[in-house]
Amino acid sequence: MAPIRDDFGSVRPVRRLNRLSQALLAVALAVVINFLASLPEFRLRHDITSDRRHSLAPESAETVRAAGRRSPIGIGRNQGWVKAVMITNDSSEPAQIVRSRLLKLLDSYVVESGRDGPAWFSIELAGGGRNAPLFSELAARHGAPDASIALILTCGSRAKYVSYRELVTQEGGFRGEEAVTSALIEVTEDKAAVCYVTTGHGELGIEDALPERGMSLLSRQLRNRNFEVRQLNLAIVAEVPRDAAMVLIAGPATPFSASENARLKNYLYERNGRVLALLDPGRDHGLEPTMADWGIFSPDAELQEPDPARRTTDGDIALIRLEEKEHPLTKVLKEQNLPLIASRIRPARFDEGSAPDSTLGVWQLVFSSDAAWGETDLVRRPVKFDPDRDQAGPVCLAAASERATGIRKGVGGAGGRLVVIGTSEIAANLRLNRGGNRAFVTQCAAWLTDRDRAVSLPARTEGEYQLNATAADFWALALRFSLIPLAILAVGLAVSVWRRRS
Repeated sequence: MAPIRDDFGSVRPVRRLNRLSQALLAVALAVVINFLASLPEFRLRHDITSDRRHSLAPESAETVRAAGRRSPIGIGRNQGWVKAVMITNDSSEPAQIVRSRLLKLLDSYVVESGRDGPAWFSIELAGGGRNAPLFSELAARHGAPDASIALILTCGSRAKYVSYRELVTQEGGFRGEEAVTSALIEVTEDKAAVCYVTTGHGELGIEDALPERGMSLLSRQLRNRNFEVRQLNLAIVAEVPRDAAMVLIAGPATPFSASENARLKNYLYERNGRVLALLDPGRDHGLEPTMADWGIFSPDAELQEPDPARRTTDGDIALIRLEEKEHPLTKVLKEQNLPLIASRIRPARFDEGSAPDSTLGVWQLVFSSDAAWGETDLVRRPVKFDPDRDQAGPVCLAAASERATGIRKGVGGAGGRLVVIGTSEIAANLRLNRGGNRAFVTQCAAWLTDRDRAVSLPARTEGEYQLNATAADFWALALRFSLIPLAILAVGLAVSVWRRRS
């Protein structure tokens, strides 16, 4: 009978198998934990920072909860209801920094949307060779994003494009939460706002693709913002339809009749209506009776801008002077430092001869330079300023008026609003995407229909942490942190040597 071997040879295979099993279980545990952590329903986050810099503001959290109540009901039906697509075309370092902060912010929206069930807010990356099918689908459905777009928020057939300028302040602060929350409100609206576009006077065609007389690009922008666009001929209807959220008059070439003015005045005054009028120089629009009731005057003159700094390289006029007082319509231009661009513009200003009305407020929004003037003789060449006939600069070229709420009805609610801009070129396909034209026109539509409900959230600065230490400090810190591991390693080696010798 062979003597019993007093060693560990017989148990080594078992020990190896045990160690292998432990390693596999450790890897599997790490994989499962990370997978569960990626699911919003398994996350539990608590922000312990004093200023709650890693959490959504209360206004944003309430917006997410309100949107969630409108999401589809049913298991799995609301997942991905709102999709945030981050565009990665721009590979510059500033763009990457903004996207890094934006990604962290969007993750907070995902977590918030999944607090009471499956998350209905999802994040995807596209552009720059990544996720080409999704990028192509977005471009075909909502229009190809240019290099300035950082984020596209989609919900069903609606989409909101968010640019890098909207995410960062001029001082370098990050205001992504304000931009994302505003976009979320816009794309999750329950009911579409109906925008009626007038016809019958040679206006720009809302569905036409013509460069100078078409507004097909604006039509797409409005539909992306949950507007329903319809045509309206005021000459053949008894009144403006009851479901009208606003009426758009874009570049009429022939005047509106007295009966059409009466219908517009009734809509504005009796029904607290909303009208956006884009008027061109040299055209008799016939809207003087309507505008007079709202304190706005648009004389037949054409802006002459001699200042070369106010001209683009192709000769268009760039309007950069805005009203000093804060107004929702000019806020988007001021924040992003964008000009309005057009070639021919007429004045549109406060009517100084209008009767005093305590219920009416009028704002002059956009101005020319001091050297410009409004030329009344559109035939004389060369043009020259005539102080007796022409309007001296600065010339006001866009005005807005709003009547106090509840007028003549004795009830609350939003009052009527009228916006008059001295050119229709900013809405035409040829110039809509130039300068701040698109931003201004869509902001006018949002303000007129009470959809400019962007929450006001302070921009957050990036937290900066700096560790000041000498080389001796780092060596002392490294020594302290390495003592325990080195001690454990020494004990392990000693035990291993002792066991082999015994």
